Amino acid sequence: MYDVFLSFRGEDTRDNFTSHLHHVLSLKSIKTFIDDQLIRGDNISQSLLGTIEASCIAIIIFSERYASSRWFFYRVDPSHVRKQSHSFGRHFSRLRKRFPEKMKRWKNALTEAADLSGFDSNVIRPESKLIEEIANDVLKRLDATFQSKNKGLVGVECSIEEIESLLCIGSEGVCKLRIWGIGGISKITIAGAVFNKISRHFEGSYFALNVREAEETGGIKDLQKKLLSELSKDGNMRNIESQLNRLARKKVRIVFDDVTSGSRVIITTRDKQVLKNCWANKKYRMKELVYADAHKLFCQWAFGGDHLDASHIELTDKAIKYAQGVPLALKVLGCYLCGRSKEVWESAMRKLEIIPHVEIEEVLKISYDSLDDSQKNVFLDIACFLEGEHRDEVISIFDASKSLINLDLFYRIRMHDLLRDMGREIVRKESINHPGKRNRLWHHKDIYQVLKKNTGTEAIEGISLDMNKVNREIHMNSYAFSKMPKLRFLRFYGDKNKCMVSHLEGVPFAEVRHLEWPQCPLKTLNICAEKLVSLKMPCTKVEQLWDDVQ
Repeated sequence: MYDVFLSFRGEDTRDNFTSHLHHVLSLKSIKTFIDDQLIRGDNISQSLLGTIEASCIAIIIFSERYASSRWFFYRVDPSHVRKQSHSFGRHFSRLRKRFPEKMKRWKNALTEAADLSGFDSNVIRPESKLIEEIANDVLKRLDATFQSKNKGLVGVECSIEEIESLLCIGSEGVCKLRIWGIGGISKITIAGAVFNKISRHFEGSYFALNVREAEETGGIKDLQKKLLSELSKDGNMRNIESQLNRLARKKVRIVFDDVTSGSRVIITTRDKQVLKNCWANKKYRMKELVYADAHKLFCQWAFGGDHLDASHIELTDKAIKYAQGVPLALKVLGCYLCGRSKEVWESAMRKLEIIPHVEIEEVLKISYDSLDDSQKNVFLDIACFLEGEHRDEVISIFDASKSLINLDLFYRIRMHDLLRDMGREIVRKESINHPGKRNRLWHHKDIYQVLKKNTGTEAIEGISLDMNKVNREIHMNSYAFSKMPKLRFLRFYGDKNKCMVSHLEGVPFAEVRHLEWPQCPLKTLNICAEKLVSLKMPCTKVEQLWDDVQ
């Protein structure tokens, strides 16, 4: 897609006025089509039609030999075009013999074009001033076009305004802004919208998508060459130092998307560590969409408009609440459910309570994959067991927080529901049909099956059971935990005690660090005090926690 389509008579203006205008438009970061960009051998008429339709603005340069459309008069009087007289008329009359059936339509078009307000080279002097006025007028029109381009985006206006304010356009000095948030939160969509809106204020602009992938495939040097080439508008990259010296005298704006490590530079990242490692003036945390905007976006994809089917009101509300304001999730769910029956909607929402949508999971999992092994363990512990706990309970996680974990006003750990579900799905896939072979258990049905049937294995490292969700008593014996030598997190919570225990006295919990068991019916446990970090056992019958002095 081009900002401007230039239409002109080549032999009249190609090597003078048109080339100068094209150069100035390019300097202002206005992407301009000029017909020498057509590949030799293309079907010219079809190529031109497609390019014209894909361009925001058409600039028509009327010269003596030009006999067609509209907008700018170069060394030709507008009245000569209107009346098809003088030298313009003589060239036009030659077309009459070649295309007699089209002449009436062409004459009407020329008369109408001449009546439009445009730029007259006979009035505006010198030529450099004329070109500058045209370029500035194009910028104004493109700024207006930007507003219409964003009509399809929902809930972005506030973020665009806030980011634009942080960038302080027009002020001196270098500004580097970091935009961070979870995958699918529209970081790059917002960055792209801001880029399109303000890049014309700079002499050079560059938008680098998927820096992480580029670094893995071509290396950082290839990315550097692409950046310098784009900013300098010079394909010759033999002398990088010379290019850097030239760029030092320019105001530039750069957007880097999805960086993993660390003019106007915008960096979008999922990794909060980048905020610490990368020097920057400003930072902006992407927010989830408010309910009204989330509702509008979902309905666009699910129903093709702002209004929803009355029979789907409750199901729509469930879908929106599941997405938790993440645009990607709203789009994916809306697209999947569009045109499907109410029964399919109900089935899909029931399934999503257990298994997240695969497309949403794939995007969110990128952040998880960037963690090291110890950080992944912490993340999965929080996703399965610790979400909502006070910060002090799990303070160690914040050295590896990325943008996956946040604190609420009461310093409790919070994780987006979609991230939590993604983490739990990672664990579920360890052994889909055999819960006892997974390393973490949190679903009451899985825990009931493992404890009652003694199907646990040495893979299990953590169990968290909400006893209020268990409909019947769980009868356990010593074998239930003896098969779990790596168990380090054991938590039974809730108002009801459904755990009926027999022959469990003295079972060793050698690796347990967190033990929470209200109303525990046992009298003796065998815990390693050196490993134990947290113990919560109110209203229990426990008399002895370990045998030896520890």
